[in-house]
Parts: sequence; structure tokens; C-alpha cells
Amino acid sequence: MSRTDSRADDPLVTVIITTYDRPTYLRTAVETVSDQEYAPVELIVVDDCSEVPASEALDGVSPDVHSFEIRRHSENRGANAARNTGVEAATGEYIAFLDDDDRWDPEKLSKQVARFRTAGDDVGLVYVGRKGEMDGNVRDVVIPDPVDGDVTKAVLCRNVVGTQSAVMVRSDLAKETPFDERFKRWADLEWYVALSTKCEFEPIGEALVTYEYDAHNRISDDYDNLLESYGLFVEKYRDLAAEYGPLFERKMLGWTAYRVGSASINDRNYEVARRFFLKAVQHYPFEPTFLLYAGVTLGGRTTHRLAQVANRFVAGSSVPE
Repeated sequence: MSRTDSRADDPLVTVIITTYDRPTYLRTAVETVSDQEYAPVELIVVDDCSEVPASEALDGVSPDVHSFEIRRHSENRGANAARNTGVEAATGEYIAFLDDDDRWDPEKLSKQVARFRTAGDDVGLVYVGRKGEMDGNVRDVVIPDPVDGDVTKAVLCRNVVGTQSAVMVRSDLAKETPFDERFKRWADLEWYVALSTKCEFEPIGEALVTYEYDAHNRISDDYDNLLESYGLFVEKYRDLAAEYGPLFERKMLGWTAYRVGSASINDRNYEVARRFFLKAVQHYPFEPTFLLYAGVTLGGRTTHRLAQVANRFVAGSSVPE
């Protein structure tokens, strides 16, 4: 669908770009919104007190959208606070989030709105797949599968939705489900769990978001906040998991510990990784992934390297590089 094909009754979509100290990425993100086939779009940029204000970074940029505004925090408050600021200001029927270092394919918004038109009234979030890039080269492609069964059970264990830039959500649901500003890590996943108790999720099986692996200053680079977010997630959602029974509660605790281990092994922090992979096994010994990763970290860097070599020859293996 081109903009010339847009319908008079097309709903307004609010796009929220949150940004902090990445002026070059920000300009590219705004361009990717201007390039969308869909109209009408309301663009809100929330500047979380960048050293170079977004208004200066975007000086001379005139996005091709229905309306455009920049809101700036007087102090750095974090990505979730910036998202909440954008949601509060949004006037569209739907909201789509875009991290400043991600990009969209031109048809991303139009395909999500079209899916909402055909989806049931119980669907409140539509998400797409992503392409991961490093140094300009595609590193991987993730295509989402439909969630089999209860979406809350799915996201309590794993982030089946992906990056925040992949989602479009009904505005009314976003406004009644604010982002928990305590979370410095796992912010996307935590919000998906909260939202899943209020609506169904619908995937589009196409990779329409480009995710930059080599972008600097990602929230996920701050390892100091990992254990705090781990504790908060368990505290906030353990009771919800327990409603599905004691075995599922253990499964949720296992996957939560696994995420800490996975982040740690990627940072080559083998001691912490081993401790949390073993904790995952203790919580839920029925998941082969936990056993695999615990074994990979037993010998630290040596066994990790051996596993990486084996990974190149064993189809379907998931040992991180």
C-alpha cells in the first residue's frame, strides 16, 4: 500500500522514538518513519536528556508525517520513563515504538494496521520479526511463530515477541499498562508479561525491523543492573507463574535464571554464567537447554570455545558466539 492508497478512515498511529546520546542514529530512525508507506502518523521523539538535545540533532529535519513533536526530560530517567512520557502524549489509536538505533522496512506500519483490521477484538498487540545487522551485514533473521496456547505462559518464560521496535499496541491498553521504570534490563519482556494479562498477541511472519548489534550505549550493555532486574522480575511475577501450578512456577524460575546466565556468558563472565545455568537446572531439570549451557560453562573459556567449534558442525545447536 502506498500513501496515495490510504483510506479516509485509516486510524492515526503514534510512533514513539526514545533517544539518548545517539544523534546520528536518531536522524536515521526519523527518516525510517518518514519512509513508511502508511499514513497518518503522529511522531513523538522523547529525548532522555541527551548531551546534544534531540532538537539540535534533528535541526533541519522535516519528517513526512501528520504531526511531529519533541519532548525532553530535564534529567536522564531511563528508557522506560521515556516510553511512558511518549505514551502519555500519544493521541493515536495505535502506538508503535522505535528505538533510535533500529530501522523499519517501509511497509511495517501498514502491515500491522492491516492485521489489526482483521484480528479479533481480543488482540491488543501485533508484532513482526527482525533482521540483526553488524557492520552493515545481516547476521541473523528472526521470524516470529504464533504462540501456541496461553501468551502469558509463553512470555513468563521467554521473550517470544522480541525488540520493542517490533510491536504495535492499542493505545488504550498502553495507557493503562505503564512501563515499570524500576527495570533497567528486561524492560521489554516485563511489559509484555504485564500486557499479556489484558489481551492476545498476534505475530506477522516477516522480518520488518532491522536491529543494530554494534550500536553503542544500549541499555543491555549495563551489566550492573542485570541482577537487580532478575530479582525484580521474580518478585513481581512469581505469584502469577504459580497460578499455573508449582511445576510451571519452577519452569519460569528456570528460564529467568537462564537469561542471567545467557547474558553473562555473552560477556565472558563464566563464573556468574555457570552459577545461574546451574540454578536454572535446579529449578527445572527437564529443559535440555539448561543442561547444555551449564555444561558449556563448566570449564570456563576452554569448554565455551570447544562448544563454539562444535556449533559450526551440529545443525540446530544454540551455543552463543
